Amino acid sequence: MDKKNARDVTPDDFDPLDGLPYAPLGNEGTAGSTAVGASTSEQPATLTGKAAPTEVFPESPTETVHLDPTPAVAEPEPVRVEEPRAKRGTIDFGLLLLRLLLGGWLIVASVTTLFRLGGSDGISELRDAFGDYAYGDGLAIVVPILQLAAGVFLVLGLLSPIASMVAVAVTGFMAVHGIVDATDSWNVFAWGAEAWLPIILFGLALGQQFTGPGFYGVDATRSWARRPIAWSWICALLGVVAAGLIWWFGTGVNPLAN
Repeated sequence: MDKKNARDVTPDDFDPLDGLPYAPLGNEGTAGSTAVGASTSEQPATLTGKAAPTEVFPESPTETVHLDPTPAVAEPEPVRVEEPRAKRGTIDFGLLLLRLLLGGWLIVASVTTLFRLGGSDGISELRDAFGDYAYGDGLAIVVPILQLAAGVFLVLGLLSPIASMVAVAVTGFMAVHGIVDATDSWNVFAWGAEAWLPIILFGLALGQQFTGPGFYGVDATRSWARRPIAWSWICALLGVVAAGLIWWFGTGVNPLAN
């Protein structure tokens, strides 16, 4: 059959540059082991001197990547919520007036004694008032100093629990002194203003301890200005105990024996 089949493929139909050369499929020299039209001679590994893909891009060793099935989630930062200021009406203004009244009186009384103002004999006059006490001379100096310290801090609204505690101690001592010195019995209806004034001041100091300074003061941002609880009870108790100790060790007088 001289006429070639149109579907027969000959080596002349391929351009060596279009693809890979025919390579033997089995051992060399084995019959039927070469492709149609392929030469049994050894073919070059590459075409036209070009490098194989593995020579241009060398294979890198495979790295194993371990993925965490539970990715870490950044914890949100805590949000600080400022406590809204309560609507207190005129409470803070009333507390300011009480502070100015109590603290102002303590300042005036102490300055009058320390600097002999207003015709006062100063410390010597207070020493005569405490003359029957065991340590009257020392009390005449300690009492006005405590009054001045408590008064200044109360007026400023600074360290109010401590200032109120000192005020409770000194006014408590003066209240007992007024009862012992200005009264002859426990008949409260017979007591005069010189006995009631120290008692009223003691009540104001104790009330200031429990109410706090209010928002019109240096301690406006403190917890004891917004809601005094623990500090009030602790400092009030310490103030009353301090007044009793000052009286007990400073005077040596039993007030119940009056």
